[in-house]
Amino acid sequence: MLTKRTFLLIFTGLLTGYAATAQSATPATAGPQPTDVLSWLAWGLAAVVLLFGMMTASSLASAVAYSVQEKDTPEEATRVVSEATPAAPTVSVAPTPTLPAEQKVAA
Repeated sequence: MLTKRTFLLIFTGLLTGYAATAQSATPATAGPQPTDVLSWLAWGLAAVVLLFGMMTASSLASAVAYSVQEKDTPEEATRVVSEATPAAPTVSVAPTPTLPAEQKVAA
């Protein structure tokens, strides 16, 4: 209810704003300008997320490389690399309960 009301209020506010802009004598801009605050905020947030992703990936890669260097035998190195890579998620299916063939009902 609250979400629907909020959506309807925002939609009608935007609709009346666009209608008022369409009727004004001043020409409208061709689209969002690159100096909009929201645009800068979105690009900044994307850059921070990208930076943290690259830092995490390089940290994991260097940790795996270091642990592989420390191992003496190739079998241990292979085991370390296989432990570092995420395994595919397993899906366990619960057994379905079986019902008796006949059920007696007391009358």
